[in-house]
Amino acid sequence: MADIRFYQNTGPYTLQDLAAICGATPGPQANPNLIIIDVAPLHKAEKGHISFFHNPKYLDHFKETKAGACLVSEEYVKYAPKGMALLLSPKPYRAYGQVASLFYPSSKRDPNISPHASIHSTAKIGKNCYIGPFTVIEAHVTIGDGCEIKSNTTIEAGVELGSECSIDTNVTISHAILGKRVVVKAGARIGQKGFGFQMDEEGHLDIPQLGRVIIGDDVEVGSNTCIDRGSESDTIIGCGTRIDNLVQIAHNVHIGENSVIVAQTGIAGSTHLGRFVVVAGQVGIAGHLSIGDGVRIAAQSGIMRDIEKGEVVAGYPSVPVREWHRQNIAIKKLGQKGS
Repeated sequence: MADIRFYQNTGPYTLQDLAAICGATPGPQANPNLIIIDVAPLHKAEKGHISFFHNPKYLDHFKETKAGACLVSEEYVKYAPKGMALLLSPKPYRAYGQVASLFYPSSKRDPNISPHASIHSTAKIGKNCYIGPFTVIEAHVTIGDGCEIKSNTTIEAGVELGSECSIDTNVTISHAILGKRVVVKAGARIGQKGFGFQMDEEGHLDIPQLGRVIIGDDVEVGSNTCIDRGSESDTIIGCGTRIDNLVQIAHNVHIGENSVIVAQTGIAGSTHLGRFVVVAGQVGIAGHLSIGDGVRIAAQSGIMRDIEKGEVVAGYPSVPVREWHRQNIAIKKLGQKGS
């Protein structure tokens, strides 16, 4: 159960209410008027709770749970404890997310502009915004309606934020245009000068970085992630993309819609990622590459070549994932022979 010091429960709800919110179908023995007071994981749930089951790894927890109700796909109904109400969904985890969001909706601060914020006279602030103490908003910034900008954040000159953006504490944004409902978590840096210079025997000569960062609607940027602005062209993050904490995105990188970039990944300059790409943790991607739509990259891989649409790769340097598994087996056998 969520700690009431940090999260406010809006329940209780009936089972029928929960089925309606997530589009689930009540099981044959489910009482639509059953009262559910909270969500809980399988191993902690009690009679008044609803849980979910979607990962076979936790089948034993599902068989033994004391939850009053559970979201589950039809194939696992036969394993459910006797008497537990079931809500049937082909995507139980997604349905759980909708149910949990009903019990614990995202909270926003009441509209207010702190007297301790520094806001330039030319900045345009939309309706119903929250701007926290010691935030700095520079000249000609545009902030859309319903935005939340927390304390100690700096929005530099000319930046545009679409409506309903949420910018956490200690963020710096410059040379950037953000779409609607963009979430930027604490400590992120967006739009700083990229790592661009000419290196030769005369010494390092900085090259002006004259592009921007363009972030689409519904993007999430994790804590302490850095997104450099473009050099000649723009750095672009497509709509719906999720970027984890501690990610480095260099100048001129393009990331397609609904991609996922996991923590400690680094993407070098001018590389283009397609739509629905998944990059696992600690991946390094070299510059000037093309990564096709739907590519999946395993954790700690090193990407040094273009990758075609739909490929799944792993290893350093990366190879198709089946080849990577064969390499690991071969290395293991070599080690056994040596002993």
